[in-house]
Amino acid sequence: MKSASDRKTVVSTLDAIKKRAPAYTELADKFGPLFLEQARLSEELADEGLALPEIDTARANQGVPILVDTDLAPWAESLKKSAAAMLPLLFDVLGPDPEAWQKLERFMADSNDIAGLAQARIEGNWKHFESTSVQLGITPYTKLLYISETVFSPVLRAVAAGLGEPLSTLGWDEGYCPVCGATPSIAQLSPKEVTDLDQLVGGGGKKFLHCSLCGHDWRYKRNACPACGNDENDSREVYYQEDARFERVEACHKCGKYCLSIDMRECEPLPDLDVAQIGLIHLDMFARDHDLSPISTTLWNSLE
Repeated sequence: MKSASDRKTVVSTLDAIKKRAPAYTELADKFGPLFLEQARLSEELADEGLALPEIDTARANQGVPILVDTDLAPWAESLKKSAAAMLPLLFDVLGPDPEAWQKLERFMADSNDIAGLAQARIEGNWKHFESTSVQLGITPYTKLLYISETVFSPVLRAVAAGLGEPLSTLGWDEGYCPVCGATPSIAQLSPKEVTDLDQLVGGGGKKFLHCSLCGHDWRYKRNACPACGNDENDSREVYYQEDARFERVEACHKCGKYCLSIDMRECEPLPDLDVAQIGLIHLDMFARDHDLSPISTTLWNSLE
C-alpha cells in the first residue's frame, strides 16, 4: 500500500493538527519545513531515478530485507544532496553546537563517510554511530541517529517508491520493513475502497505498518504485535480517547511495546503518517505512563 506523502498532504496534515490541537501549533510550525523539504526532495529523487537493487524473493521469504548487504555507494551523491538540503533545516530546529555541526557537514559531504553511515543504519550497527558521534562531538549517539535518519529518509523513500509493483506483491509477514529493515513508527487501517459496481464504498480496514525510515507501508496481521508477533487477545490492548477513537495505541503486554495506529476509514482527507505523529504525542505520553515503550524510538515519542 502506498501512503500519501506529497507536499499538499504534508500541508493539509499540519493545518489539521493546528486546527484540532492548538497546543501543537508551535511544534508543527517548527518541524513543518523539515517535512515539506523531505517530501519535495524524495519526489525529486524519484523523478531523477536511482539505481535500484534486485528483489531477491528467496531471501525475502527468509525474512531478509532488500537493502541488507546492498552496497550504498552508488547512492552517495543522492545522500550528499539530501544532506545539503536537510542539514540547514535541522540546524534551525535543533540548535546544536556550531563547531560540531560544521564537522557533521564536512563528514556528510564525503561520499565514503555518508554512504558508510547509511550502511550502518541499514545494518543496525550502533557501535558505528557511537564512535562517529564521539568523533563529531554530537552526543548522545541517538541524536546523530535522528539527524542521519532525517537525511537518509528522502533517498530511501525514493528507492522504495521506485521498487513499485514487485515490492507490493512481495510476500512478507515480518514486523520490520521489507525494504530497509527498520521498525514501524505507526500503523494504519486502510481507507474505504470504492468498487466499480455502482461506485459502492466499502471494505478497508486492512492493517499496514509504516516504516520509520523509508516510509514504505506493508500489510501485517490485524491482531498481532509487530514487535514480538503476539496474537493473544488477553495480552494485547487498544487505548484511545472517546472523542477520537480512530487514533489508538496498540499495546502488547507480553513484550511491553506499543505502536500508534490510525483508522483511515475515519479520515478525510487522508493524513501524512509521519506528520500525523506530531499530533499524537498525548497518546505516546499515555503509553509511557502505562510502562510501555515504543517499537520505534522517534523524536516525537521521546519528547519530555
